[in-house]
This record gives sequence, C-alpha cells and structure tokens, in this order.
Amino acid sequence: MSVPGYVVSRVPSNRRPVLDRLVGASRRFQVHALVEFDVSEASARIAQAEPHVSWTGFLIATLGRALARHPEVNSRKAGNRILTFDRVDVGATVERHWTGQTILDIATVRDVNRMSASAVSALLRETKYGPGESHSPHGMMRLVLRLPGPLRRTAIRLGGTRPSIAASFGPAVGVTSLGMFTRGWGWAIPVAPLTVIVSVGGVVDRPVVRDGKVVVRPMLPLTLSFDHAVVDGAPAARFTETLRELVESAAVLEIAPAAEG
Repeated sequence: MSVPGYVVSRVPSNRRPVLDRLVGASRRFQVHALVEFDVSEASARIAQAEPHVSWTGFLIATLGRALARHPEVNSRKAGNRILTFDRVDVGATVERHWTGQTILDIATVRDVNRMSASAVSALLRETKYGPGESHSPHGMMRLVLRLPGPLRRTAIRLGGTRPSIAASFGPAVGVTSLGMFTRGWGWAIPVAPLTVIVSVGGVVDRPVVRDGKVVVRPMLPLTLSFDHAVVDGAPAARFTETLRELVESAAVLEIAPAAEG
C-alpha cells in the first residue's frame, strides 16, 4: 500500500493568537441562542439605501444601538471582577484581500452606536480590500508572544485577571458573518476574550405566521453566543429582544421625511 505524499509546514505565526483564544475559550461557559429575525422592512430599505449599506454593516450598526441600551452585555470578566465598558466597540471578522493574499482579519468598529449603517459598511469594505489595521504587538505583549505555547497562554490568562490588561484585549462583542458563504444558519466558534459573539447566516425565505395567515418572509438567522460567567439568561434574553426589535423595524435606516414642495 503506497503512502500518499504530503508537505510539512509550520503553523503560521499569525495563527498563534487564534489558537490562544480558542484554548482560552475552552474554560468558558458558553450559552448559544438560535434566533431568526424578519427582515422584510430592512430588505426594502437596504435596497434603496444611498450610500450603499451591506447586510453586515446594517447588523453591526443595529447591534451597536442594542448594546448602548444594555451596557451589562458590553462587559468582560477580569479575575473576580467585571469590566463594563463605557464605549460601544465591536470587533468584526473580515476576510481581507491584499497583495495577492486572502487572510482572516479583525476590524474594530469604534463607537459603533454613533455610526450610520453606511459608514460601518464603508469601513468594512475598506478593511476587506485595503491594508487593514496593524495588529503588531507592543511592549510586554511582544515578549509574551515569543514564549512557548503553554507559557504564552498562561501569561495571557494571568494578565487577563487584571482589569487594566483585560480592558486592552479589544472589544467584548464580536461579529462573524457567514451569509456570503451559506444560505441559512451560520455557526459559532467561541473565542476568548469575547463575551458576546454574533454569528450571521444568510437571509432565506421561510413560511411564517402573520395575522393568522401563513406568508413567506425573508428571515435572517443569527447565533448569539454569551459567556454565562458574565451574562445571565434574563439580561441575555432582554438584549436579544431589543436586537430583534431594532433589526425588524430597521430603525438604524430611518427613512428621511420627504421635503415639502
């Protein structure tokens, strides 16, 4: 029996932070909620939006409004303390195309509750086809990342128990959009140090009941993953219902009143 050929290569250095986050997430207590939102109104408004609005841009802008209403969700555990952030930032996973390469990158959308859906969409597009943000480590983190895997992850875990260090780990909320690759549900991979992960699927037409009748509506499936060590069930449910209300009303895409003649 012949042995198939193969090529051996090292794990790319830019994958190490991802592996560290996955190991860190294995110590978390994740709760997943599968929800579907009726996006009939959003579909109509996105189609007419000027400047252009992407589905991911719409959702992240809407998510920012929901987080502003529920600051207890925009938080992170640091040892035996909880950090609640006073600014609404969201990390968005982006497949970036640059210099002939395709790599997975993170775009940090800062103060997203103050941004329009079109501005978020433009930022994501710029990240997708531009040089992206610099994620080069600085100071002590540069030295930590040179340590062997077990020591590196231990150092990061211990550092994360200090509020000042935990606050520097980036946003507490992240979004990953798989809608361009699939119709229907996406899937969630818990990644530390995110407290909430929103996995976006593809919009699909489904039969639903409205006013006692079965009708077809475009439905947006989401997987919401919460770190139960930080967010209890009731706050998570309230946050989810606020997100539903804002998405289904397309509130972030309010139609400007027509000018009077």
